Amino acid sequence: MRTFVAVAAELNYGRAAQRLHLTQPAVSQQIRQLERDIGVELIDRSARAVRLTASGEGFLPLCHETLDMADRAMRAALNAGSVDRGLVRVGFAGALSTAAVASLARTVREKHPGIELRITASHSSAGIMDLLQADGLDIGFTGMQRSVPGISTRLIGSDRMGLVVASDHPLAGEKKVALARFAEEPFVLTDLHAGLQLREEAIEACVDAGFRPRVVQEAPDTLTVMALVAAGIGATVAPTRFTGEASGALSFLELTDVDRRLNTVVAWRSTQAFGALGRVLEIAENIMPSPHSH
Repeated sequence: MRTFVAVAAELNYGRAAQRLHLTQPAVSQQIRQLERDIGVELIDRSARAVRLTASGEGFLPLCHETLDMADRAMRAALNAGSVDRGLVRVGFAGALSTAAVASLARTVREKHPGIELRITASHSSAGIMDLLQADGLDIGFTGMQRSVPGISTRLIGSDRMGLVVASDHPLAGEKKVALARFAEEPFVLTDLHAGLQLREEAIEACVDAGFRPRVVQEAPDTLTVMALVAAGIGATVAPTRFTGEASGALSFLELTDVDRRLNTVVAWRSTQAFGALGRVLEIAENIMPSPHSH
């Protein structure tokens, strides 16, 4: 089934073989064996390109469900056995969560080598919350703090928003600035489809300062936004944590007239707690305490 799913995804035996770390003849052999077991052809071999037959199309969605159920069964067995063994699915969204996840993964590997973290990146905070709700993740690092039944959250970071401009901007030398002074200036933001919390917070900060930002360019992620700002395309509003990443081509200015923060939370499925998840949450609390507990 896994071989068939890989062939259906790639529509190419060679690429499917690479993906499965098998030889191409082994992939062909497994598909033929599966077809013999079921009694129908799943792959149409008459065309030059690899295509699924009607039977293959009908078989594929239930294959995904069966394999997902098998994974969940394996995970349940692993996770019920011991607090020091198990598989914990971790997701994160946004540049601010990347460092948190890297730090967590390193510490878990050192202290509990029997716990495997399966890490997934998402384009948006909303995507992480959706995956948690749908049992696609056990833990998520996200900027979203909406209340969701069965999901617990804990604040791990709260960063003040400031203004980022190119280092050759006339106001680049100032430590602090009123955002209202930028009402007529061009802005660069992440695009709407990226679904990043940062865009919302940046617009809200400008509204707090009494204007709607004049967005001249949008980018799919924060790194591209910073590159466009460095190139002098426009200014942007970003959290103080980006000061560390502000290269010589960028200047970060504190805001005197607006106090907005971008929060990062760790969220987890509280309805299906298991030993390894508890261990990982303990480590997260040790290395990322809530800001108010300092």
